[in-house]
Amino acid sequence: MLSFQQRKELLAHCTAQNAPSSFYRKHYRLSVNTPDFIPATEQEWQQLPIVTKGNLSASTLEKRSFLPLNTLDHMRASSGTSGKAPLFSPRTHVRNMDYRLAYFDFSAPFLAFGVPMMPHWHEQFQTEHGGDPRVISYDPRYPEMSARLAATVGVEGVSLFAYHVRAAGDALRAVGIAERIRFLEVTGEVCSRALYEYMRGTFPNATIVQSYGASEVEDVHIGMPCRPMTGEEPLALYHPKSTHFLEIIDPVTERVVPMEAGVEGDLLITAYPGEPAAFPLIRFRIGDTIRIVESDCSHKDIAFTVLGRTELDFLKLEGGILRADEVERVLRTMPDLMTDEFELHRYERRTPHGPRTYIDLKVRVRPGARLPEDIGNSVATRLRVGPAQTYSDGVAAGRYLPLTCTELIDEPSSRKRQRLISHTD
Repeated sequence: MLSFQQRKELLAHCTAQNAPSSFYRKHYRLSVNTPDFIPATEQEWQQLPIVTKGNLSASTLEKRSFLPLNTLDHMRASSGTSGKAPLFSPRTHVRNMDYRLAYFDFSAPFLAFGVPMMPHWHEQFQTEHGGDPRVISYDPRYPEMSARLAATVGVEGVSLFAYHVRAAGDALRAVGIAERIRFLEVTGEVCSRALYEYMRGTFPNATIVQSYGASEVEDVHIGMPCRPMTGEEPLALYHPKSTHFLEIIDPVTERVVPMEAGVEGDLLITAYPGEPAAFPLIRFRIGDTIRIVESDCSHKDIAFTVLGRTELDFLKLEGGILRADEVERVLRTMPDLMTDEFELHRYERRTPHGPRTYIDLKVRVRPGARLPEDIGNSVATRLRVGPAQTYSDGVAAGRYLPLTCTELIDEPSSRKRQRLISHTD
């Protein structure tokens, strides 16, 4: 990760009086006559104000960018799945992705998901590493056509959003090239075990890698895979890039917590790919919750896994917190009955004793299986909402209404899936 000296130099660059962008000077409330700001200790670094998406949205692209807009390679927009307006971020060309060469040589034609810039990135990556740039853009509206074109040109590597994998996989298998795929990179959201099992069965000869990125981070990806996905838990494991500095904060107090195995919290990222840089990130609260799995991995750094979106994968309940990874854990205790794919809907219902939380959990049922009538109670007795408290305990205490569990029967979507949905009506 970035050393303290490198971070001091980055901060001096971003807060210089003649800096191309005044974003950080304004964010740190530096007066016109104040020179650049350089922390003397790690403690002073940790006292720097955190940057949020709200801070970025409040500043125009022109005022935020450290490069003239006409020199930018492209701009990215966040997906807006949190319910907020998309955030546009300036970007230069993609760098520091050579780690992918450990899994695929990129000499063969490639199928890339349909964000307009992604085929361009893959063509650039192939060119930089001596390959012939042949990239097919995957169109989620026409997966069959995309698959036929991929078969025609001889595609052997694929990069897809997680929520496109099923449709694309079915189409590639239908044209007879799924077994030819040697590399599969999936991104966009945390990969469930059910999706991993589908990918492993559909692409038996592929090295499967989960990438972790964000539209706000110019120096993608965030971390490098410690290993391919093998079915071992956690499914995806990362270690930091040398051009990043990661911190974990307590989501309530916003205090930095130590990077020790087992620690969970909100991720802060400082990212600087080097010049030219459109917008170096300093202590950016990306909105994801991570867990430290190892304090010293095989790459001589921390190893971490992503638990999910902090806002979307955690629901606060009276007397507890309901977490998406905990729901997954419970569903995996009943593998013959259901997969770990789900949608959880939280409602507030009126009762004679006031409003009470009601949970309707929709799960993907295994072929040929049927949900028992008491399945809701079985899930509730296993589902933790606190260190020593289950959802059933909350029902017994009168805080929650009984949980219901029904079959999830929707078709695979071309949109990012929300797993925890809180209804206000």
